[in-house]
Amino acid sequence: MKIARGFALLLLLASAGLLVGCFALPMEGSYIQPATFDLPDFPAWRTSEVRRGNVEVFSTLTARHDPALEERLFFPVAGVLITGVYVSVRDEVREGDIIASLDRSGVADDLERMQREEQRMRLRIAQLDERHAHTLWMAEMSGVPVDDSFYINQRRDLVEDLGRLRLELEYLQRQYESRLVRATKDGTISSAIIFTERTTSGTTDPVAIIADQHITFFVVTASEARYLRPGDQFELSMTGTYFPVEVIDPEEWGIERPEVAWDEALLVLIDGGLFMPRAIGHIRAVFEAVYDVLYLPNVAIHRVDDREFVYVLEENGLRRIRDVQTGLVGSTHTEVISGLVEGEVVVR
Repeated sequence: MKIARGFALLLLLASAGLLVGCFALPMEGSYIQPATFDLPDFPAWRTSEVRRGNVEVFSTLTARHDPALEERLFFPVAGVLITGVYVSVRDEVREGDIIASLDRSGVADDLERMQREEQRMRLRIAQLDERHAHTLWMAEMSGVPVDDSFYINQRRDLVEDLGRLRLELEYLQRQYESRLVRATKDGTISSAIIFTERTTSGTTDPVAIIADQHITFFVVTASEARYLRPGDQFELSMTGTYFPVEVIDPEEWGIERPEVAWDEALLVLIDGGLFMPRAIGHIRAVFEAVYDVLYLPNVAIHRVDDREFVYVLEENGLRRIRDVQTGLVGSTHTEVISGLVEGEVVVR
């Protein structure tokens, strides 16, 4: 029995050893593959070629059609029904022409009533004068003196009443006329309100604008305007079309300009009048320039303290720093005085 137990224990130990040995045998293991990648292409340099041409300090300025020779017409009262607007844009008008009218029905009724009252008052005075004259004739024919103070006093009262009535009539006539908007000058209508049957008058926007088209003015409002001098000429660009303009002195042209807190310049269209309501244009003003010089874009010139240099691109693709001397720094390009020759390429 003891031998059997010993044999069983020995067999158990041998099985355990065999099992452990199986796990201890070398196995084909997994391993991390080495990383592989492609090197990116080296970025291409942004380059500029040294060229010959003009370097300018310039600015593009906005020029708007100036209202110096325009007149804005307003309704005298607000909130009154408009009965008609008789002009449209581009119509030619003469001073005194009726541009628009407001409802005058109430004023017209009062005016008609007062005119009838005036006629009655004049008729009463005329009838009183006839009775007075007849009374004096009868006294002369009879030789009996007559007291005509009644006629004199009554006529005086009627004349005073007629005077007050005429003052009221003049006021009503002014009120009636004020409901008509008339042209204050000869010119062209550059703006007019759109009229409908229920449009009412306002005091903010003009009913119409009359422009004198014999001369066309533009105004430039910008800090650079201080450098524009009378006599300077430019090309005004509007929607792809160019017009010659010249800077003028407003005082010499008899134009009163309001005081403004910024700089402005007044320009006139050289070729005369041109209809352009609400027009906006642009001029390219050159303030300083050098001509037929070597130049590079401003971004290609590097500066550190007093040193100026560029990166010249060599044939092997490498950059080499080179000191240069510059001249006029323009709005987009810089004049190169020395250090480079025409055709060389620099890296920005």
